[in-house]
Amino acid sequence: MPNSDNNLVEIINSFKQGVAVINREGFILLVNRAWHQHSLDKGIPSSFVWTGVNLLPVYYALAEAEGLSGEELDLVLTGSQPYLRREFQYSRRLEMKWYTIEASTIYKMDGQTVKGALICIADITRNKMLELNHLKTLAQICTLHGLLPICAVCKKIRDEHNIWSSIESFLEKHTHVEFTHDICPECIRRLYPEYSSMLDEPSCS
Repeated sequence: MPNSDNNLVEIINSFKQGVAVINREGFILLVNRAWHQHSLDKGIPSSFVWTGVNLLPVYYALAEAEGLSGEELDLVLTGSQPYLRREFQYSRRLEMKWYTIEASTIYKMDGQTVKGALICIADITRNKMLELNHLKTLAQICTLHGLLPICAVCKKIRDEHNIWSSIESFLEKHTHVEFTHDICPECIRRLYPEYSSMLDEPSCS
């Protein structure tokens, strides 16, 4: 194998993302170690040979499952759309995973003639879970924007399950905040009048 090809293999093997190089017809020329690892995670046998596999039908199936058009990868292979990025969900053994697939057009030395495409797959499950948790938290916070039934005497709040809770408990449940307790100046004057004079003393600079 020529040195240039050896250098290319070394470069793509250093990527943490799964990388495949395909020709203009969509057939895989080579893949890196991370691509093989992604395959193992999906239950594909380690003996499976990716070289020579046409990636287009695989992408079409993924896109169809997401309600997307798989023809966008064809545009990358013609150079009409030199870059695309899509997110996909994958479920296996009751575990949901999220991946991004990125495709970039590879040109010959003239910068015009299309040679193929570089395909990168990255596992974004952790980031996606954080994003979903943030959205869930925001949705919980939005519930505080409506009218809240509050007791006129003890100031407890009634939630959507008709359960009365203290303000602290309600906010901790719906916003995940934690409370630390203090006493405001008005309450100090009312409950501890012997110490109220300290509130009127000028603070030390």
